[in-house]
Amino acid sequence: MKRTSWKLFLVLGYLTAGWVSSASAGDDAVVKGKILFKGDEKKFVRQTLDTTKDPNCAKSKAKIGSWEFVLNTKTTPITVRNVLVYVKDGVGDRKFEAPKDPVTLDQQGCEYTPHVLALQEGQEILIRNSDDTNHNIHFLPKVNQEINRTQPQKNDQFKVKLDAEAPFHVKCDVHPWMGAYVAVFKHPFFSVAGEDGTYTIKGLSPGKYTIAAWHEKWGEQTATVEVKTGESKDHDFTYEPK
Repeated sequence: MKRTSWKLFLVLGYLTAGWVSSASAGDDAVVKGKILFKGDEKKFVRQTLDTTKDPNCAKSKAKIGSWEFVLNTKTTPITVRNVLVYVKDGVGDRKFEAPKDPVTLDQQGCEYTPHVLALQEGQEILIRNSDDTNHNIHFLPKVNQEINRTQPQKNDQFKVKLDAEAPFHVKCDVHPWMGAYVAVFKHPFFSVAGEDGTYTIKGLSPGKYTIAAWHEKWGEQTATVEVKTGESKDHDFTYEPK
């Protein structure tokens, strides 16, 4: 009988347990760009919300603006904030170790900060109440277990872990104007467009990817982007709401 190589058992062990990928010298490609707006920006002006029902909210922040449409009209062309951009296809079966540091979803000034939060599966979310008033954190997922928990005191906080899931809504049952979105990915290739409407996805291996941009009201659009080792490729997404 032929001796079976121990190396074969080692390879089979990796395949069975699931291979956790780590960064290599070739995982340095970047996809970046802007989220552009085309249309009449006057139809999408942020509205000032009425927060007077809770005097603590009115005290902490006299004016709170709606988050559904946040345009940066100071740039040319106009850009859009809070758009989630991520690799939708092209990663394959690679598995990635989750970051050890948690991400934070804060309740501050009677608003959720940030409005769109993305994290990796296995990474913790630290949910904090930084206000001197009662809040209620209410997750409305389709995959993960629903979370509905009151945080009555300032600095109250707790941590949770979630399975991979598309963006789902988060609300506060005490303050109906408060809302946010959380998305969980199996990989680290995602970004949320900031105040300047730009996004950056780093650490990609050379290859062809489907990149998706998601907006809570204007939906999702996709593009195919191919990158080489060490390449930084620009791709802009444009929302043109009717």
